[in-house]
Amino acid sequence: MPELNKILLATDFSDDSANARRFAEELARRFGAEMIVLHVDQPMAPVAVSELGPAFDVSAINQIAEEQRLAAQRELDKMVTQLRDAQIKARSLLRVGAPFVEIVRAAQTEGADLIVLGTHGRSGLAHVLLGSVAERVVQKAGCAVLTVRHPDRRFKHPLDK
Repeated sequence: MPELNKILLATDFSDDSANARRFAEELARRFGAEMIVLHVDQPMAPVAVSELGPAFDVSAINQIAEEQRLAAQRELDKMVTQLRDAQIKARSLLRVGAPFVEIVRAAQTEGADLIVLGTHGRSGLAHVLLGSVAERVVQKAGCAVLTVRHPDRRFKHPLDK
């Protein structure tokens, strides 16, 4: 039986992440593991900023980004408090960058034994355009990865009517 001492829960604060959190919590409880709750804030793409036009104030973009990070940190703090109230050792981690890269990097630097994250269950064009953070984490992580599909999202085979 593998030992689980540190579980990295990657969250984007969605329902899918909340579902994954329940799995991570139960594993942390059963193994007495520490939970590291990670959120990755994605900076606004330079192309999107340039599309706003020269009249748009760059300092306004920086202000929006800072407010977004502060809101994310507040949400992380709330989650950690709830976990600690449930007698689970927990702490938060906020990173800025590409989600899959930062999740894999955080797992490595924190010495995580397991990464837990939800899947959005995108398919077709949405999957092609947006990609899958979970899929990339599974491919690149140096530790075990548990992806949790939301129970309301059922796979529909293309040949099924």
